[in-house]
Amino acid sequence: MPTKREQNAARIKFKALKYVLKESESRNFADIQVIEICKYVGISKVTFFKYFTSKVDLLLYYRSILTLTLIIKIVESKVEGTKALNLIVQYFALEYAKRPSMVLGLIRYFTNSTDYVNPIPIKPAERLLFFPEATELAYEIISFDQLVEQQMLDVVFKKQSTLSVNSQQLSEVFLATLYGTIVVCRMKKVDHISMFFFQVLGTVFPGIKG
Repeated sequence: MPTKREQNAARIKFKALKYVLKESESRNFADIQVIEICKYVGISKVTFFKYFTSKVDLLLYYRSILTLTLIIKIVESKVEGTKALNLIVQYFALEYAKRPSMVLGLIRYFTNSTDYVNPIPIKPAERLLFFPEATELAYEIISFDQLVEQQMLDVVFKKQSTLSVNSQQLSEVFLATLYGTIVVCRMKKVDHISMFFFQVLGTVFPGIKG
């Protein structure tokens, strides 16, 4: 059972991200100010920076929550391999359509980063707030890259890919294509986002269909 301190820390991080996620549906992430996040959460800027080294940390926190959301959805749906990859593509398309500045912000951050950035861990008290309905589910907490490679192992085992490469190489192709699709989607100002995602990913991985 989380302590009161852990519960309070979880509440602050939960409310801060929830505010950013809601605001980013109609605003650019870059335009959301720390002071307004603090006002919504009911904390000072000093307290905010105890939990986040900068506003950009909220992007990384979003990445961890997004990954855990996908893990739970895959476990709940009892899918694996190509079917799980379909779910991942669909979810990313929906996220990009809903809050493009958050998804693009992540890509921009990793493009500018010189070192590998470890995912921000989601503590038990935080998982209770974000995923109260998943308390009885058994799932493994892994990074997004690991999640993709895990599904690619199943793709290779079941011979669901036409590419003669191993699971790690397949996951790298998938990630490169997924992130590239997001960038091209932005550049071309694509209207039918989900259709475009499945069209591009499905060209490389025929088993991925919208």
